[in-house]
Amino acid sequence: MSIVRAIPRWVVTAGAAVAVVPASAVPARAADGVTPSTFSASLEPGEHVTITKTVTTPEILPKPDIYFLADTTGSMTPVLENVIANAETILAAVDATANDPRYGAGQYRDFPTGGGFAYRNDAAIPSTDDNGAAALAAIGAWTASGGGDFPEANLFALHKLVTEAGFRPDSSGIVVWFGDAPGHDPVCSAISGEATVTEASVIAELQAANIQVIAVSSTTGVPDGLDGDPVASSSDYEVCGSPGGSPGQATRIANATGGLVFKDVAPEDVADAILAGLASLPVTVTPTATCDSGLTATFDPAEETVLSGTTVTFAETLTLDAGVTHPAALTCTVDFLLNGLSAGAAFVETNTIQPILNQPPVCTGVRAGPSELWSPNHKFVTVVLSGATDPDGDATTLTITGVTQDEALNGTGDGDTTPDAAWVSNAVRDRVKVRAERSGGGDGRVYRISFTVRDENGDTCTGTTNVGVPHDQGHGPAVDTTSVVVNSFGS
Repeated sequence: MSIVRAIPRWVVTAGAAVAVVPASAVPARAADGVTPSTFSASLEPGEHVTITKTVTTPEILPKPDIYFLADTTGSMTPVLENVIANAETILAAVDATANDPRYGAGQYRDFPTGGGFAYRNDAAIPSTDDNGAAALAAIGAWTASGGGDFPEANLFALHKLVTEAGFRPDSSGIVVWFGDAPGHDPVCSAISGEATVTEASVIAELQAANIQVIAVSSTTGVPDGLDGDPVASSSDYEVCGSPGGSPGQATRIANATGGLVFKDVAPEDVADAILAGLASLPVTVTPTATCDSGLTATFDPAEETVLSGTTVTFAETLTLDAGVTHPAALTCTVDFLLNGLSAGAAFVETNTIQPILNQPPVCTGVRAGPSELWSPNHKFVTVVLSGATDPDGDATTLTITGVTQDEALNGTGDGDTTPDAAWVSNAVRDRVKVRAERSGGGDGRVYRISFTVRDENGDTCTGTTNVGVPHDQGHGPAVDTTSVVVNSFGS
């Protein structure tokens, strides 16, 4: 069952800047929660990816504690009759769409207590769910009586319910307040026996408790109802001095608490206004990320306020830190909070990023060409090194870093030429010239050519490959006398 989202002519939005959308313009609702709820990608360190996340807010705020506060003075009879007749319908509609709702109810009249009381907490919000039984019983017992002058104990009642209504600390606290007259301001200690209450102090208390107020102002009382002038018709609070306050109390309180105010509501429409308000409260959606080290999440916008039951879209950017060096996948969990509260698993999404780490080039396949020199004619032969590979397909650059040999530069029977290695070009270092000679009395000469291969990301590998000058053509390749290491460049 979905609460009808028609916004009647008497709704005025309050609180955060949000837009009221006529029911005819609202598309079919997606399931409450965030879409997509999972995302995965592979990124190189320093890269980022941006995805669109859409959050469909619930029609009723999560885990709502709804407290019905009624003006039960004499003029409110038709309003109370409407609310009593429709109370079960209101609760059923909320139960059908909300998770773990609880209900309470209270009423106010005025000081001096000609009507019997200024405020009465008829049914506190229960710590254990009673399916609204206590609140329904309290509402069903309401009757209109008393009141004295036109302003009532509105502010005193709002002050008292902050601590007496029983709001759970992790709930969405909502006061549904309906009446037809403004409140005395101030309510001084001389008349209440408690600390002085003012509009400003009530607003501060409601804000501190994170309670949103839906104010429904009926047409049964003074002009402008709850927003009327509290001074013009005040006569019962002489003990408090000159009456204070100004018109617009309900609007200011609703604005300050992120709630709504409904003005000029006919008695027969009050229950409809209550339902419309419960399904249209401003809700601020704030993505809150918990990410593994090396992964960050940012959002545009950082938060957004919309009417409950509508959607909000975020551009979510996941960035893999440039310093990530491990290959393990990283996760980032994002909880899209509603008015600062977690709304359950449907509003949590998980991102998984697999780091793409650059692999170094591979040097094991590097060979010299030619790898054997013949004949030993004492001339330079250009030798080119090639064969490096890169598992990532990156371009590579090979640089010869040195040449050594296992014979002296001028040994017996080698032609007395020196040096035995020279660069082909200062600008080209993947090749080198080595001399085709060896000692006539040895087992051949081996040149050891050392090199470094670097890929385009700066990773390297190193190695050595050999070029031999055999003693002769009939007794196999040259043998490396590893204990002899001579710089072939002669320095």
